[in-house]
Amino acid sequence: MKRTSLKSIFIIALCSAFFTACSSVPKEIPEDLTAQELIQKGQAEFESGHYKASLAYYNAVTERYSDVPPVYAEACYEIGHLYMRQKKYDTAEVIFQELIDLYAAAQPGSMPGSYQKLAQLQMAKIKEKK
Repeated sequence: MKRTSLKSIFIIALCSAFFTACSSVPKEIPEDLTAQELIQKGQAEFESGHYKASLAYYNAVTERYSDVPPVYAEACYEIGHLYMRQKKYDTAEVIFQELIDLYAAAQPGSMPGSYQKLAQLQMAKIKEKK
């Protein structure tokens, strides 16, 4: 009897977490949000464990600010970091490689070096996992 009760509680908790995570994905992301506001919302969702919502905000940045390399780089890094947290290393590797390639094509000093270094560090972690 106890097994059934514990099993039922586990299933209810799992379903609750699933529906909470799904309901947190924004249906529409306001057009008037700045890049920094979008990134902050993405980070807040990430910290709350709402990865789909976090990804939606970061993707909005990459779509709306693809012509602003420093902003695009920050959003790409955050997306790669999100995939690392989910242990989706192959996907993260593609994102980090894109980021490294972006830096290789950029004019020296035109972008903050931190995301390049962080992407390189994450790539090293991915290679260790493989």
